[in-house]
Amino acid sequence: MNAATDRHADRYGRPLVSRRTARVLIAVAAAVFLAAIAILGISTGGTSVSSELISYDHIAENVVAVDFQVTMDPGTEASCQIQAMNSGRAQVGFVEVDIPAQESRLSAHHVEISTQGEAVSAEIIDCSPR
Repeated sequence: MNAATDRHADRYGRPLVSRRTARVLIAVAAAVFLAAIAILGISTGGTSVSSELISYDHIAENVVAVDFQVTMDPGTEASCQIQAMNSGRAQVGFVEVDIPAQESRLSAHHVEISTQGEAVSAEIIDCSPR
């Protein structure tokens, strides 16, 4: 060591870990971080389910019929949440529909939602794999 390094060490103290140990710790932390990102990507990037509202119709004053399509991998089960709304966009009806495994990617479905008032529209909130 030279005199300048000794003065810094006397004034500020020696490092808690050596430079080599710090580099190894940083490399290990980076490897753990990248592994966590990879695992997260694999677990969330699996089965995707998408849905499309085809139509809705007022069957009665307090009932709305909804037709929709679900696209998912064959053999996948899904759950879809659908709501009916009034003219103020407040929810007046809600139903959760379990979609059984299908043989094809695209499947059509029909559901009737009982409402607590007059509904003017319907929308699919979410469809996700079960």
